[in-house]
Amino acid sequence: SDDLEQVEVMQKKFDDFQADLKANEVRLAEMNEIAMQLVSLGQTEAAMKIQAQLEDLNQKWSKLQEVTTEQGAAFEKAHEVQMFHRDVDETKDWIGEKDEALNNDDIGKDLRTVQALQRKHEGLERDLAALGDKINQLDEKASKLMHTHKDNAEIVYEKQKDINEEWTHLCAKANIRKVKLLDSYDLQRFLSDYRDLMSWVSTMKSLICTDELANDVTGAEALLERHQEHRTEIDARSGTFQAFELFGQQLLQADHFAAPEVQEKLEGMNDAREDLEKAWIARRMQLDQNLELQLFYRDCEQAENWMTSRETFLQADDNVDSKEDNVEAMIKKHEDFDKAIGNQEEKIESLQTYADQLIQSEHYAGPDINQKKKDVLERWEKLKEALIEKRAQLGESQTLQQFSRDADEIETWMLEKLQLAQEENYKDPANIQSKHQKHQAFEAELAANADRIQSVLAMGQNLIDRKKCSGSEDAVQNRLESIAEQWELLTQKTSEKSMKLKEANRQRTFIAAVKDLDFWLGEVESILTTDEVGKDLASVQNLMKKHQLVEADIIAHEDRIKDMNEQADSLVDSGQFDSADIQNKRDNISKRYRHIQDLAAHRQALLNEANTLHQFFRDIADEESWIKEKKLLVTSDDYGRDLTGVQNLRKKHKRFESELGSHEPAIQQVQEAGAQLIDSSHLGGEEIEQRLKQLTDVWEELKGMAQSRGKKLEESITYQQFLAKIEEEEAWISEKQQLLTVPDLGDNMAAVQGLLKKHDAFETDISVHGDRCTDICEAGQQLIDERNHHADSIAQRCEQLRNKMYNLGELANVRKTNLLDNSAYLQFMWKADVVESWIADKEAHVRSDEFGRDLSSVQTLLTKQETFDIGLRAFETEGIQNISALKEQLISGNHVQAG
Repeated sequence: SDDLEQVEVMQKKFDDFQADLKANEVRLAEMNEIAMQLVSLGQTEAAMKIQAQLEDLNQKWSKLQEVTTEQGAAFEKAHEVQMFHRDVDETKDWIGEKDEALNNDDIGKDLRTVQALQRKHEGLERDLAALGDKINQLDEKASKLMHTHKDNAEIVYEKQKDINEEWTHLCAKANIRKVKLLDSYDLQRFLSDYRDLMSWVSTMKSLICTDELANDVTGAEALLERHQEHRTEIDARSGTFQAFELFGQQLLQADHFAAPEVQEKLEGMNDAREDLEKAWIARRMQLDQNLELQLFYRDCEQAENWMTSRETFLQADDNVDSKEDNVEAMIKKHEDFDKAIGNQEEKIESLQTYADQLIQSEHYAGPDINQKKKDVLERWEKLKEALIEKRAQLGESQTLQQFSRDADEIETWMLEKLQLAQEENYKDPANIQSKHQKHQAFEAELAANADRIQSVLAMGQNLIDRKKCSGSEDAVQNRLESIAEQWELLTQKTSEKSMKLKEANRQRTFIAAVKDLDFWLGEVESILTTDEVGKDLASVQNLMKKHQLVEADIIAHEDRIKDMNEQADSLVDSGQFDSADIQNKRDNISKRYRHIQDLAAHRQALLNEANTLHQFFRDIADEESWIKEKKLLVTSDDYGRDLTGVQNLRKKHKRFESELGSHEPAIQQVQEAGAQLIDSSHLGGEEIEQRLKQLTDVWEELKGMAQSRGKKLEESITYQQFLAKIEEEEAWISEKQQLLTVPDLGDNMAAVQGLLKKHDAFETDISVHGDRCTDICEAGQQLIDERNHHADSIAQRCEQLRNKMYNLGELANVRKTNLLDNSAYLQFMWKADVVESWIADKEAHVRSDEFGRDLSSVQTLLTKQETFDIGLRAFETEGIQNISALKEQLISGNHVQAG
């Protein structure tokens, strides 16, 4: 049929037919069993007839099954082809729906609509993916049908070809649609970025293009800072502009359908960026000039304020009287004013230069700057002229009284300092350092007043030269000579006292160094003369570390000893008053230093010897500890609970023996070190010998224990192997015991015969396993004779195995007896059933009321009756007697069913 529904209806009918056929197969099996029973009764002619009918029936049944199988295969092929046609048609309909969905030219007008169309197309692509899987399945199914259904191969191929062409067309159409949507998405994203950037450019340009200017420096700096923030924001956007430019160029290179519009937008964006950059630069120049202008105005204001204060000062000096104090004060003020004028001159020149630079740079406020500069310079020149005129008037007011006053002060001061310079406090060594420091301060004070002395001398000479002394030129000259002589004497006495103090300070330093070294030498001698060399290795090593510090300290003090000797030589050479005492102290310190060097070397040797001895004791203790730890391993009573455990223990013991072998050189090394110590050391000889003997004893004991454990582990492996064989046999015995205790003795003759055959095979196995158990017990006895340390367990397991084997044999005998009894009983019951069946069959013949209607029919009946009588006598001889003999046999054997 060419219709799938009709094929399915015919398939349903065929399935019902197969179910009916299956039900009749049981009846056929029953008929075969009944026929076999009839044949076994011994009726030759009837048996031949039944057997012939049975063979014919079985042949027809086999032919019917063959036809049924062929018809089922035909139905299956037809169903597969029709299912393929239906799947192809459904797929074509699906392709048509998707093709209709792709017939849409709408690619979106903005970014949101394009994204919505893309999501819709992605859903369509997911549907196409599922459809693609369906196409692949149809291709595979078509290939299979063309291979298995040769008669329908051409139709299947055409269907496959059509569906693949439609699918290819649909995929191409979907890809074209996807590309269009992607291009539209790129365009809308490009336009969206364009609008955002243009909006930002417009906003930024409005912020930059403002006419706001500041009226002071702070405001100008604030405007510049805000303008620089705009620069930072523009620079931060450069990456976005570059990405926009790159995106647009990619669209142009990809021949986008909207390439002219993209090119136009790119050019417009570049123009907008250039305009923004130009606007920023122009605004920056304007703000820079504004800041420069405000800085110039600020400097001008500061200069004018300074000139105002100085002009007030000059006007206030016009009414000053001619008293000496006022004249001096005014001269001092004018000197300060001169210095201030000099400092301000540089600022005025800098202001003028700055103004010229602004004018030359075409500043927008150039005329104002030029006028301001002229005003400031004119005022500055007037101020300087007034100052020069005022200073000239004050220069004539110096008087002789000022010189006389200064000279009195100087002479009084030099007299006080001369008394201090002539003191001999350097002879007292107490606080010599403080005295030297005070004298240095005294010298600094003299140096600081030297200019003052020369100023007074110059002032007096100036009065003499200008003849302003009121006729006292000789007195002024004598006063000048007296001041010069006193100053010379003061400097000479000061230098002499300075030298004496330096020598006294050097001697004090030497004595302090000698005291420090004497104290240090005493401490070191007390440390080096101790007899303590440590009680154990840790204390010895601690003492050695301390001694290393002491030796390092001794070496470090060598430079101090040299410095002390050099100081002593210097003092002796300089002719110090107590040179002999200095020489004795130097020699004593040097001698004691050499002595502690010898003591340090001697103590180092003692500590080295003690360290070697205690290191030896530590090595012996480590070895004894190691041996004690290993003894715990070899004295273990764990010899494994199974073969794997024992093998693992033996592997560990092998490694332990290897470890012993590799550790023996360390033991020998310790013994050799002990022998060397006995020969070379003077400390602990008897203790060394005792510890060496103790180490040798425990080492030999450990090796003996290791050998003993190795032997026991080998015995344990043999024992576990023996146990494995016993457990294997016991497992076999347990398994067979379960089989022998099964109550199932067979429900029919065939089952009983099968069980008897299995039991015969089992008796053969039990004989083989009996021999194996005997061999195992003999092997166990050999282990007992070899005095295996598991001898008691071996004897016990051998006895258990023999008992279990004996019990299994008894169970086997009981099982065989029960099987034989059940076989005899089932044979009796089967023969009894056959006899009853035969009798029931013949009863129908005997009870027949047909005696014939004519001679021919009567003769036929007589012939049948004679045949029946012959069969009855033969059945009585073969059937009844046999079953009676079997019954008597069962009763005499006390069968469980005899009652």
